[in-house]
Amino acid sequence: MDVWPGCKRHLDLVGAGYLDANLSALASRGRMMLVGTTSGPRAALDFGKVMSKRAKIVGTILRARSAEEKAQATRLFGAQVVPLLGKGQVRPVIDCVYKLDQVRNAHNRMESNESFGKIVLLIE
Repeated sequence: MDVWPGCKRHLDLVGAGYLDANLSALASRGRMMLVGTTSGPRAALDFGKVMSKRAKIVGTILRARSAEEKAQATRLFGAQVVPLLGKGQVRPVIDCVYKLDQVRNAHNRMESNESFGKIVLLIE
């Protein structure tokens, strides 16, 4: 499944369930940043695919960082990513939108691991 074919940079917030698809979509000499594990922390890695693409895979976690590092990451996000969101150059992928009284349905959707993108809870 080529979700984002030819991507030079890919941010994986999901984890194991999408590893192979993310690697397939990654461009030659692309970089993948592993951040989340909502679909699991373990997956089989196709070394041949990584090597043939000359890919770079980097993992990170925010939870274990110091307060100063978290503050710096927040400042950089505000300075570098938020303007791209404002211009529409970067857009989140939305799977479903639920009203607040449908929170149980939203949670069931998240637990199903069948979503692709963000599950939004609308508070009116």
